[in-house]
Amino acid sequence: MQVVFEPDHEIEDALVARLQGAVDIVTADRLWNLASERVDNGVRFFLFDFSGVTIVTSAGIGMLVRLLIRLKARGGTIAVFGCSDHICEVFDIVLLKEILHVSESEDDARGCLRNF
Repeated sequence: MQVVFEPDHEIEDALVARLQGAVDIVTADRLWNLASERVDNGVRFFLFDFSGVTIVTSAGIGMLVRLLIRLKARGGTIAVFGCSDHICEVFDIVLLKEILHVSESEDDARGCLRNF
């Protein structure tokens, strides 16, 4: 998995995380560490771009939930966008589509963060 963090120019304390590859047991800890470091530096909101994600496993989902809990304690949250139909279905099956603010587009995801 590759990840690139970009500052969001519309929402203060927000980053866009553009992911490529699998979010699984091998990569979830790395993503957690990278995101946690940024939370420690004041980031409260993440927009996760899943357009390049090939698979998300229970380890990846668990990492997103842990990150969400950590961000909520700081008044923040996450939004996910760009999921394939299969990955959207996974989020729907585990009842996390609304909780993770799964959106079709980056603008829709940003709107979820603005309304938080």
